[in-house]
Amino acid sequence: MFSVIIPIYNKFPHLDRSINSVLNQKFKEWELLLVDDGSTDGSLEKAKTYSDNRIQVFQRNEPGPGGYAARNLGIAKAKYDWAVFLDADDEWLDNHLETFFELIKFQPKAKIISSSWTDNFEENKEGRFFPNSYHIKHKARGVHEIEIKAYLKNSIMGAPPFWTGAVGFQKKLLKDIGGFPEGRCKRGGDVDTWLRAIFYGELAIWSPELTVVYHRDSVNMVTKVEGFEMGCEATTVKHLASSITDKQIIRLLFQFLNARIVSRWLQTLRVGRNPGSLWGKVKWKYLTRKGLVITLSSILPSTISKRIYRWASKAKYD
Repeated sequence: MFSVIIPIYNKFPHLDRSINSVLNQKFKEWELLLVDDGSTDGSLEKAKTYSDNRIQVFQRNEPGPGGYAARNLGIAKAKYDWAVFLDADDEWLDNHLETFFELIKFQPKAKIISSSWTDNFEENKEGRFFPNSYHIKHKARGVHEIEIKAYLKNSIMGAPPFWTGAVGFQKKLLKDIGGFPEGRCKRGGDVDTWLRAIFYGELAIWSPELTVVYHRDSVNMVTKVEGFEMGCEATTVKHLASSITDKQIIRLLFQFLNARIVSRWLQTLRVGRNPGSLWGKVKWKYLTRKGLVITLSSILPSTISKRIYRWASKAKYD
């Protein structure tokens, strides 16, 4: 059985879509924990209108960056062994929890389960599906296991296998690793949690089933309102690297961190903010060729940096 956790902060226009996508699941053995994070747009009141006895609504009075504190509250209140997550502006297809159930049956030793997702953009008038990069590269393998090295290598290449709405964890694992990094950062906390989970959980099982829709254009998105910051992963990578002697994993960890920092810099540039220079923020000896070009361009005038951004973020779906 699954404890579904949805953090809510001023997502009124999207709540019906996300909550109904849980209610419409073919697999019915779940509870839904709606954790309002101090919304001021009527989201809390809307959440309370749902009468299904599997739904509980909790309230935090003060918003926490990234919804990390809200997710931790949901984990603390969850009564089932598996915690799964959905953002309040995204949605599941009706086979999502059914796919997760089959993954657990397939590999009972796994502590992390993940399916695939599609990106949906506001300008997507043709109704096209844009599967994530990991799915495109690995769907032919079918259901398969993922360990720390594979996770890092694929993430470095821009094809992470996990995303918030498509991943689930044994609740005990989340508690053992300290949950989400509330109070530590405004961005990157989800990925920081996945990194710690697979490092200590050791084994994940992944399905190519496309069961989640990530809506890239919605109200009050963190990626659109927050400026550049190093993120939680910087401290975590250094801590994990200091705890092991495997040189390959240590190298991959720092390459992963560089990739995350460069990606966040590009994302900040994309939404029209000035992310400053990457000088001193990345580790030079672990930069890829693309990362090196972007880092060098970050000290140039913003007009040139934006041209570099357009090159670095060429559409994957042409």
